[in-house]
Amino acid sequence: MNEKVRNERALREAVLKRLYLAFLEEGLYRGVVSKKDLSSEFKAEGVVLERNLEYLLEKGLIRMHKIEDLISITPEGIDLMETGEARGLSEVAASLARIEKLLRSILEAMKKGNRP
Repeated sequence: MNEKVRNERALREAVLKRLYLAFLEEGLYRGVVSKKDLSSEFKAEGVVLERNLEYLLEKGLIRMHKIEDLISITPEGIDLMETGEARGLSEVAASLARIEKLLRSILEAMKKGNRP
């Protein structure tokens, strides 16, 4: 893993940790941090900060508020910080859909007298 990737991963982890601390201090919806504060705290500016925040947003780990560029952690982000595991609802839904499809095919095969 090259240095740039390591640095950006460390930045994302630091941002999540900072937002988690804000959650512990203020609660889920009041524990917010501004992009400006994150930028100065972690010495990350412009596109570097933005792309890492976008990544965390796409993963469902943070939410971005329109008011004053405020950012907070989501329940999924909290779970990741507390357990080291994060599974988005879309991943769970996709897994359940695959299981349902498999079970339907097994039932159909059984109805026809075939072994699955």
